[in-house]
Amino acid sequence: MKIGKVGMVCFGLLLAAATALTAGCSAEGESAGGNPAAGASAGSESPASGLSVSSPAFGHGAAIPKKHACAAQGGEDVSPPLAWSGVPSKARELAIVVDDPDAPGGSYIHWIVTGIPASKTGLSEGATEGKVLPGSGGKAAYAGPCPPSGVHHYHFIVYALGEPIQVSGDPQEAHVKIKDAAIATGETVGTWAR
Repeated sequence: MKIGKVGMVCFGLLLAAATALTAGCSAEGESAGGNPAAGASAGSESPASGLSVSSPAFGHGAAIPKKHACAAQGGEDVSPPLAWSGVPSKARELAIVVDDPDAPGGSYIHWIVTGIPASKTGLSEGATEGKVLPGSGGKAAYAGPCPPSGVHHYHFIVYALGEPIQVSGDPQEAHVKIKDAAIATGETVGTWAR
């Protein structure tokens, strides 16, 4: 059977495409033990996930108990207990950020804690471990859910940091610095409605 020049060019292009596709698939599968996220370069948009985060006080996606809401809505402004697992051995410290992306003005930070030892596997209710930074309300303390109206989602995010960091000032900037320094992250979400 005789193949013309056009046929040879088409065959060559198909072979090259198949080789590139196969190489791309095996490179992705082989990076960091088959986990594409773990092979992401430092400084990528988001850290590899991997932490499992929960609260004994509420289930993921469920209502946060009144005790953990703001005083203005009948709560006590007491931080809920949190538990986590899967902290990488390279982590040097942990940080926690509680964020409400449903706030009228955009993301509202309710709690920022840094300097939590990497060996910890959780915080008890009302815990004061680590360094608490000012949230969006300006106070360096846990601020419970306090939406003006509707249902809001509160993201309790735990970050494993590869090295200790110094953050201060604007809570949104502090959150960005924490995210940038994270080598793993995980979260649980609670809701509160007014």
